[in-house]
Amino acid sequence: MMSDACERTRARSHLMVRYPVAAGLNLFLVCVVLGGTFFQLFGMPFVLGYFGTGAAWFLLPITLLQPVHWGLIHESIHAQLVPDRRHNEFCGRLLAVTLGIPFDATRFGHMVHHRYSRHGRDRPDVYDGRVPYTISWLAYRARLFGGVYLGLIFVPVIACIPLSLGVRIMKTIIPNEGRADTDVQRLFVLLVSNVPKRKSTRRDFLMTLLLYGSSTWVYGTWWPMLLAGMYVRGLWHSLADNVAHHGVAADEQDRARNYALPRILRPFVMNHHLHLTHHLYPGVPWTALARLDVPESALPKGNYFRAAFRQIHRTYPRPIAAGIRQ
Repeated sequence: MMSDACERTRARSHLMVRYPVAAGLNLFLVCVVLGGTFFQLFGMPFVLGYFGTGAAWFLLPITLLQPVHWGLIHESIHAQLVPDRRHNEFCGRLLAVTLGIPFDATRFGHMVHHRYSRHGRDRPDVYDGRVPYTISWLAYRARLFGGVYLGLIFVPVIACIPLSLGVRIMKTIIPNEGRADTDVQRLFVLLVSNVPKRKSTRRDFLMTLLLYGSSTWVYGTWWPMLLAGMYVRGLWHSLADNVAHHGVAADEQDRARNYALPRILRPFVMNHHLHLTHHLYPGVPWTALARLDVPESALPKGNYFRAAFRQIHRTYPRPIAAGIRQ
């Protein structure tokens, strides 16, 4: 009890401090990411036509920008990208469109993730017994190897189908077991039923289709290279999605962990290796996370990249742990 009280006091003390948003750095990164993305979509076909398949090496630095691309969207979700609210959302929505994911649904899902960490739809590394283990084992690996990103790409379809059908699909997708899962299902049904969000999602989806459709036309016979670039980008997005929560027990703090990472690599993942710290202080910009005074239980445990690839271990998903349904 004393430890919990100390941690709440520590959290309040950090929230009372106003950490400045690194708007200049963030906007510079936005320009870098958008420049790399538009080069991939519209510049790369001309490079391929001139150099042939050897030009595929140009995709490597673009692919390495994927964690930054998502990290900037993540900062926008938490209103920490730029100080102005409208500009913050505009930049986040633009970044989401160019990444091919729905901004409103992604923001909503992430906020639910913070409120109900490791709810029924938020623990892919555990086996709950609903389907045969073989199917769960294969589905988990499909999720790791691009499935998370692929699912996000097709989420906007729910906003394009009849509302009643969308609600039924959401009730089927989100399990309804326990109080937290009931609340999560209700929240997602409300999202699907939100008319303004449906309209903005359809608009963003149309922009994404036009953007990538135009890119496919420019690539011409080289279109498999566009698909390959998107897949590699989505592969890391999928692998990184659950790293901080993988194998975390129900009684661990905020059901998340911090991991260690060499200082030189931290900007490339925008300090996402400090995900537990982010859960403790979600209103703090990414540039300040490493400076926060965290409890001993939040100290880094292991290397971030090793943790990412440990998810592929043959023993996962594991049978659901006692108490995980809390």
